[in-house]
Amino acid sequence: MTQSERAPQRLDPRLIGGVAVALLILAGGLVFALSRGEDDEPVTTTTTRPVTTTTEEVTTTSEPATGPIAPLTGLHVADPALVNRPALAAKIDNLDTGRESALPQAGLNRTDLVFEEVVEGNITRLVGVFHSKAPGRIGPIRSARTTDIYLLPQLGQVLFAWSGGNDGVVGEVRRSPFLIDVGHDAASASYSRQPGRRAPHNLFVEADQLWARRPEVVAPPRALFSYRGDGQTSSPEATPASGVDITWGGGSASSPVGWRWDPGTKLYLRTQNGRPHHDADGSQVSASNVVVMITEYGRSAADTRSPEAHTVGEGELFVFTDGKVVWGRWSRPAQDQPATLTDNAGNPILLTPGNTWVELPRQGGVTTVP
Repeated sequence: MTQSERAPQRLDPRLIGGVAVALLILAGGLVFALSRGEDDEPVTTTTTRPVTTTTEEVTTTSEPATGPIAPLTGLHVADPALVNRPALAAKIDNLDTGRESALPQAGLNRTDLVFEEVVEGNITRLVGVFHSKAPGRIGPIRSARTTDIYLLPQLGQVLFAWSGGNDGVVGEVRRSPFLIDVGHDAASASYSRQPGRRAPHNLFVEADQLWARRPEVVAPPRALFSYRGDGQTSSPEATPASGVDITWGGGSASSPVGWRWDPGTKLYLRTQNGRPHHDADGSQVSASNVVVMITEYGRSAADTRSPEAHTVGEGELFVFTDGKVVWGRWSRPAQDQPATLTDNAGNPILLTPGNTWVELPRQGGVTTVP
């Protein structure tokens, strides 16, 4: 990504009007690109904002003493029907600029798991994975990327809520044996535009209606992580840390993220662009674990403008859990297998039972906060 420079030139007065018109057209094009939130060209300008946190309006849930264990959280669930169903993965908009924003999203605090991936313009998009909770309304729903084709098979077969993409991506989604298409085109009656929100950040879906469309025989998702029991530590290598700051490569629409440990709730609280990140229910977005996997990005064969995360392979790892950080490595041998998480001494890393956010930044975008 480079920026070209031109030497200043003297304008003929007769051209001033034409230049003014061109500038207006260019400005209009920029607004249109931001409204799409998916075709922005990366730029190198960055803005640093102070990070703030709050412990107010944080959603916490109590775990039942008995019941089946949810594979994606390690928690007991009272209703066996919830853990016997397949997972639902939804592509959720995360554009967050002063001019235009997809926030607040609906359903983030009802996820078992969230992946955060880089798309065009170093914007991030979220893949919310719902399984052991009843989320209700989810959104805003946005388009798929080829990253999803390789990322989601580690869960097994999943219902996939999305709202299209270019022809190459659409074809790959529909050919994947792991993605059960319950997107806008396949299940349009379950999707609706929310009044008062600007398109394309206003498309929402009723999750229960999508589960009603699942095939008769689809297995629950496979567990991705191992969890620590009472009295266990995540790793002998764990070190106290208050959180992590993440950047995505810079750009006018790229949103830095922070996670801070809150000892009162024993959760990590999320900020975005230096502000508390709230779900539509008013609660601050939170997680029991934040797994940061340093990820290489190439260019998608379906669209060379689109970054594609290389999530099969290995890389540097930061795991934030129980108010501590564990440094190590992640290794994922194949699309249909989850990553193995080990500390720098080779020990397996155990997460705290609860929901997890998996962050997929490039090298150089992570700062551990002591």
